[in-house]
Amino acid sequence: MDWMDLMADPAYRHVLLNHIPVIGLIIAWLILAVGLVLRQTVLLFTGLTLIAITAGISVPVANYGDAAYPAVYDLLNGRSRDWLDYHAELAETWLPLLYANSALAIAAIAIGWARVRWLPWVCLVIALITLIAIGGVSIVASAGGKIQHPEFRISEPP
Repeated sequence: MDWMDLMADPAYRHVLLNHIPVIGLIIAWLILAVGLVLRQTVLLFTGLTLIAITAGISVPVANYGDAAYPAVYDLLNGRSRDWLDYHAELAETWLPLLYANSALAIAAIAIGWARVRWLPWVCLVIALITLIAIGGVSIVASAGGKIQHPEFRISEPP
């Protein structure tokens, strides 16, 4: 099986891309936080742009996950199926925040261009929302990691 065959499978695309919202948001948040501390406009706009992109990546990640769900579900045993269902349930809960995070970051960019003195304040709001989103995607990712890996399971899914 070559790389192109793997990319044709929605499950592999989901696994490949699902790290971007977690790690990407952390990096973007750090850039935004440094920009706030140093009051560097370029860093603030860079952080906002990266937040908009990395939170926006959750759209195809969710679509690939939905497409892969039936095939993956059939390959799993009972406990893994429970974790897959829980992972999907958590994703449904947290995805709207990621979509909003992306849209609000785009709005913050527009506000920052129009009113530069408001930029630190809108960035502070986006930084707080992004922290919550990072927590949410971490919870989703944690449940996803327990689907196939029994050694990570310390409990049954709620």
